[in-house]
Amino acid sequence: MTGPSRPLLRVSGLQKYYGSGPERVFALRSVNLSVGVGEFIAIMGPSGAGKSTLLNLLGLLDTASGGTYEFDGTDVSGLRESEQNLLRAHVIGFVFQQSHVLLADSAADNAALGLRVQGVRRREREERVTRALDLLDLLPRSEELGKNLSGGERQRVAIARAVATRPRLILADEPTGALDSANSARIMSYLRGLNRGGVSVILITHDREVAAAADRTVHLVDGVLGDGSAGRKPDSALPAERAEVPSRPGVQRGGGWPRRALDEIAQALSIHTGKPGRSLLLLLAFLLGTGGLVASMGLNESAAAQVSERITRAGLDEVVVSGKDPTLAESADTAARIRALEGVSGVGYRAIIATADARVSLLPPDSVPGAARFTGRIQLADPDYVRLQAPSIVPNGASTLLENDWGGNIALLGRDAARDLGIHSAGPGKQIWVGGIALDVVGIISDPGRDELLANTILLSPGLRDRLPVSEPELLVRTQPGFPAAVAEAIPLAVSPGDPAAVRVSTVADLRNLGRGVSTDLGTLMGIIAGVLLALASLSAATAMYLSVQARAAEIALRRAIGASRASIWRMFTLEGLTIGLGGGIAGSAVGMMGVLIACAAQGWTPTLAPSAVGVGIGAGAITGILASAYPALVAARAHPADAIRG
Repeated sequence: MTGPSRPLLRVSGLQKYYGSGPERVFALRSVNLSVGVGEFIAIMGPSGAGKSTLLNLLGLLDTASGGTYEFDGTDVSGLRESEQNLLRAHVIGFVFQQSHVLLADSAADNAALGLRVQGVRRREREERVTRALDLLDLLPRSEELGKNLSGGERQRVAIARAVATRPRLILADEPTGALDSANSARIMSYLRGLNRGGVSVILITHDREVAAAADRTVHLVDGVLGDGSAGRKPDSALPAERAEVPSRPGVQRGGGWPRRALDEIAQALSIHTGKPGRSLLLLLAFLLGTGGLVASMGLNESAAAQVSERITRAGLDEVVVSGKDPTLAESADTAARIRALEGVSGVGYRAIIATADARVSLLPPDSVPGAARFTGRIQLADPDYVRLQAPSIVPNGASTLLENDWGGNIALLGRDAARDLGIHSAGPGKQIWVGGIALDVVGIISDPGRDELLANTILLSPGLRDRLPVSEPELLVRTQPGFPAAVAEAIPLAVSPGDPAAVRVSTVADLRNLGRGVSTDLGTLMGIIAGVLLALASLSAATAMYLSVQARAAEIALRRAIGASRASIWRMFTLEGLTIGLGGGIAGSAVGMMGVLIACAAQGWTPTLAPSAVGVGIGAGAITGILASAYPALVAARAHPADAIRG
């Protein structure tokens, strides 16, 4: 007969209760147990006796309320959490009734999970996983996803996951409870084989036949467990001098933090690829947020540049003249005096006609009840005004007909106005009605030139001023570049020397500050819109990731059970948020830039987009990804593994 083995673990008077005082509820009242190196014991007892609670305490997934627990001569109550994590990662292997196989990962990736926690180098990790799967007759299924494995195969993957880490102790909680007799026998055979190799095994079971395979059986009743020494079989445990305890090489951290970081990033990416539907929705949320940000920046810059260009261009050569007396702008003498000033290139007349007072139609007024009203602009203009705005008109020269000596009523239509009225070309038979007056359409403005509003404008002959309600008559004065200020000062004295105040003169040069203000306000507005989009993206992503934490409670518990620290769990979820946010930022930047180009092409603008906008979009995606995952990651890190395992 061999001598007794040295104790691997010893518990005395172990208790676990919930609540305090007389309201205490005991899960374990008194547990005394000693397990030797290389010993295989079975713990039996009725449901609710506290068997799983005991296993959680022995596996350092939970904390005892009383009593002592020594592992290899060390009181575990004095260990820091990080030291307990290392003990679980390198010394203890878990096999649960529910295999907790990650369904979206392959059998090989599942078996390598504990080795990742240990920080084993990739090459050695692959070798050890291959040996473990081969031992469990699973090597041909190594690349099969967990969801495609049978119940027995998943349980064997769980054992391979524990075996690969070379543990000294296997804790098995009802590992055959959900299996048929054939698979149960196979699992017990594997566990017995590990035990013969020197690994201590503590097995919880309801099945007496399963318990019979152990060296001894102890019973847990009403939270009380004796040491079970009476049930020890002869030669049941390996003596200390014969125990084939697997060698424990120094902890390998996989080449330092850069390699571990790359491994964690790769793992985060694999989680996303394993759940493409969820990841696509998250990516879309970040894409919309960052795309809106980049697009708003680009449109703001492009619109501001357009406004600035127009104001600057007009400010270099444009003056507008009107008077207290409307007839001032209508006088030919006024135009002649202004033309005579130095630096003046041309003078044109225009006046506005309110569309509410001058209804536009294709047929005589009221001949078609309920006809839609034209909502564009109607104005009187002479040929000089049209020339100064430099539009393109079909046919060329049609604007000269605005002033005619035969008294004909004619009109020029902007391209948008013509489209809305259903007129596709000018010429004989093309006619519209304005304020009850029939007008021949003699030209279509195909390009509005310097005044974009001409695209949706009807230009009429100045000879109609007495027949239509006219307002805001004024003269557009075009100067040589740089002369607007000097010409503006000279006009009142030239036009009305006796009463210069009767002449109103304005230049757009003074609008440059206004243009800068408009650009700032536009930028603020677009920034607010982009911020709202980013906030919504972050909120939706945070919600999705929080729900993911709830759905992955068992996975989190498993990772904690095999030694993953709270910090590593936090990093896992944060990296998931960072990678999906970064991907959304890259995609959103591309979509945002494309949106800017399309919008600018539609408006005829020159696109203006600083290269920094792309960096801002990518950075915003990454930052919002981290922020969106911060709380879910914290919830995951704080999850109690024992509770999640029970759930």
